[in-house]
Amino acid sequence: MNLWKRKLAAFLHDPPSKCLDIRTHGERSHLAFRQAGFTDSEIGEYTTLADHTAAAADRLPFPSSRPAALRSAFDGVRNAFIHPLGKGAEPSSRLPFHKEFPSAEAGAEAESSVQPILTTSSLARFGNEELQWRARYFAHWRRWPDAAAERDYRLRVLPADTRIPDHTIWNHMQVVSALAGCETPDGSIAPAFLKVQLGPVQEFIAAARSTRDLWSGSYLLSWLMAAGLKVLSADVGPDAVVFPSLRGQPLFDLHWRAELWNQVEIGTGRPVWDSLQWSQDDLLTPNLPNVFLAVVPASRSRELGRKVQDAIQAEWKRIAAAVWEECDRAKFTSCGAPFDSNTTHARFDSQVDRFLSVSWQATDWPDSLEDTLALVSGFATGMPIQEAHDRVKAIVHMVTVDIPHEHRDPRFYKGGDQGPRTQLNNIGLGWSVFLAFNSWALDATRNTRSFDAAAAGGWLNGTEHNKDSLTGRDEAVAGGEAWRTHAAEIRDGWASLFKHEDWLSAPTLIKRVWHRAYLPKPQWNLNSEAHQHRMPNTRGLASHDPFAKDDDHNSAESDDTNNPDESRYFAVLAFDGDEIGRWVSGQKTPFIRHQLSDYCDHGGTERHGALAYFERADNPAKAILQHRRPLSPAYHLQFSEALANFALHCARPIVEVFDGRLIYSGGDDVMALLPADSALACATALRMAFQGSPELGPYLQTQAGRWAKAGNPMPSVFQELAAAGTLLGVAQTPRPEGTQSHPGFLCRLDDSQATPDERRHADSQGVPIPFVVPGPAAEASVGVAIAHFKAPLQDVVRAAQAAEKRAKRQLGRAAVAVTLMKRSGEIVEWGAKWGAGLNLYHQLAQGLATEQLSAKFPHRFTELLQAYLTEATPLLEERHAIAATDSFPVADVIHEEFTHCLSRQHGPNYPSNPDQAKALLADLRSALNDHLASLGLPADRPDPGHTHTPERVLRSLLGLCQTVAFAHRTSATPGETQPKGN
Repeated sequence: MNLWKRKLAAFLHDPPSKCLDIRTHGERSHLAFRQAGFTDSEIGEYTTLADHTAAAADRLPFPSSRPAALRSAFDGVRNAFIHPLGKGAEPSSRLPFHKEFPSAEAGAEAESSVQPILTTSSLARFGNEELQWRARYFAHWRRWPDAAAERDYRLRVLPADTRIPDHTIWNHMQVVSALAGCETPDGSIAPAFLKVQLGPVQEFIAAARSTRDLWSGSYLLSWLMAAGLKVLSADVGPDAVVFPSLRGQPLFDLHWRAELWNQVEIGTGRPVWDSLQWSQDDLLTPNLPNVFLAVVPASRSRELGRKVQDAIQAEWKRIAAAVWEECDRAKFTSCGAPFDSNTTHARFDSQVDRFLSVSWQATDWPDSLEDTLALVSGFATGMPIQEAHDRVKAIVHMVTVDIPHEHRDPRFYKGGDQGPRTQLNNIGLGWSVFLAFNSWALDATRNTRSFDAAAAGGWLNGTEHNKDSLTGRDEAVAGGEAWRTHAAEIRDGWASLFKHEDWLSAPTLIKRVWHRAYLPKPQWNLNSEAHQHRMPNTRGLASHDPFAKDDDHNSAESDDTNNPDESRYFAVLAFDGDEIGRWVSGQKTPFIRHQLSDYCDHGGTERHGALAYFERADNPAKAILQHRRPLSPAYHLQFSEALANFALHCARPIVEVFDGRLIYSGGDDVMALLPADSALACATALRMAFQGSPELGPYLQTQAGRWAKAGNPMPSVFQELAAAGTLLGVAQTPRPEGTQSHPGFLCRLDDSQATPDERRHADSQGVPIPFVVPGPAAEASVGVAIAHFKAPLQDVVRAAQAAEKRAKRQLGRAAVAVTLMKRSGEIVEWGAKWGAGLNLYHQLAQGLATEQLSAKFPHRFTELLQAYLTEATPLLEERHAIAATDSFPVADVIHEEFTHCLSRQHGPNYPSNPDQAKALLADLRSALNDHLASLGLPADRPDPGHTHTPERVLRSLLGLCQTVAFAHRTSATPGETQPKGN
């Protein structure tokens, strides 16, 4: 078989409904082979070694079912799909179906009816048989899982192994096809890890004059990654990519549109591209991270690494050339700027050549599990590779020592039935060890890479040697007064791009212009100009108007100090998952105990499942239950899928609920622009979505109603849903005892009224399709920078990025840090833990918004607390005029001053009923206690030995009060469109 035929055969080796009836799954697989176009003699042929390797890597080497009496059937109700990341120390969350399949045949019929069968006419469009089989393979990989879910949502979450049902059959099928692509001529499997990383990232994105610049930088990096992934997938398939998850990625689909998806037709003759239903906004949202990991043939790993690097560099240079041509066509290169055209073009090309950094590392898999475990030699204790080694060793000990010999499944051991069953025969179990080795090697590569210096030495002066105004690094190739004047004269959209006299280097110029020079080209046909893809100016964002204005209106340059909008503030939000590297490396995988099947029969008397086997009192293998699950390829894919689901399905709808604009959403990383007064509420909602919180739907319903009342209409896609009650809800399945929610699983409800042909998030019965997100065991930190709309955007972006790092490093992660940049120049910083730590902010904001508290309350409380600060000017410190005391009762003082302010600063709507007033005060005091506790300070007594000194506690409260007062003062009350004061 050619490569693509072999990969498709491997993908079809198990039917999606295998778990419903394992005994007859071969027959259902043979039907899929026939429908895919295999001949009778080819049916059932696939690389069994790839299947065995994937099985050994994905699951534990379980004991043989019959000798061990280990029974584990899957019905989706009693034995349900388990969340792959678990719930920390608690039992993992499960997603039970609303009812089980009536029979295995019903599941088989459903999956078979939507198997993507390419029409004869579309296959004829491909020049040779190899390309035809590639089209068949891509169609199965990309469309079958989605089509199956759209037929019946249950087909999307059927497990690969009923004993450890925490990864889907679709992920196992992908792993097997990826390994089948690594088959050698002698029939063995020789894979390698290829990891590619692109830079620079944060500094390139942050160098932005406008919101369009900010979006453009993020989108450009995602675009370049898509170009590299396109080339890799053309050679070895999209299934080879383990991280990020490529299925359902709009940009990746776009890069295959002309060559594949516009040519392929399924069933009715409708091109696959049309069935993907990507909107312009979907295609213009950057969702791909700057790094990817793939499993590739070891014999080609170096070749593929260079090929991806060359593809990214080539695409970058094509974009750069298009930008220069566009500027030259508009006569900018000869508009009287203080540059010689030929010299400037040479400088432009030189900067383009040395800008991108593409690092990659290829690591061949060892020949045996023993060689894999030997990789740790020389590594320090505590490094990720050592932890991975210890977990794999624990599994090896269990299956070679603890499990009784008669229980051992011969398929996992050298010698099979005739062997001693004392040594494992497969290297798949070592996945996490050689993954950690590959990551370490890439870090070494990036830290020791060579680069071209920007200059040969010496300083040059003169206008022609001005530095880039936004980065201060490279010499300018464009800009200045001549470019601004020429842009104003020719208009045609140029005036909005060069309305300042900035000096721009080649990378900044490309970021500024590429959306109009390259994206509209026929092969892409993307129109991101202002009238098609509006990017608001910061004034519009601050005014809760994220779609009505564009950054080319020059309104941000108004000097009308009488304009009430002058008091408007906006926010940059930087969201980032905590310890994602440890999740990816397998250091934070859930405990094995929580991932094993465990259920009772219909009568509720007899216990079944893998957990029951290991918990037997006489079983020495039960010690394995205290270990964490080893990282496996399907688990890795499941984690990648969870991150992609959050980025693709959750981030943009949530940001837009809060009148914001999404700039970037790739995996666990989100950047958004929002009004100042909705930023923290949006941060809370994003974190709830990241964890799949059951409170997300009601929370969004409340928030959506709040902004709708303020006269700010919801985006049209959400209008019906806001009235219906929710926008994004936790996956809910009707159960006999009522509706249950399942943390870690979400569903989109925004197409509940759509026709079957229009639905993207519901199955044929209108039931929302659940999807997995990182879940309650995962955490995230957020940095928020709030500034006046006239503040330099790049400064605010960098402040948000710094705040996000502060939340991780100073607050210990799982926190939000805020930087308030007042127009006076004063900068206020504070932060809090999620939940209880942030509750005080929300309670005070609610009290001010409802006018139960006086608008002076946070100011008065701030005045009282400031008197206790000991950090002062250097002169006062030198004189020792004020000094801290170790025994200062900071908690007592804060409570006294807080109670005093509450008794004095009543608002016009303060409850007149004594019981209601008492309840309000109790809620506020409880919120204060929670905030102090989140800082590690007991509410009832001082703790001078804690790392959070009284000074830090006081400053945290001061920053919180100043921020809530600022957000209240610059926000609009419901029914009004102007801020409250000045």
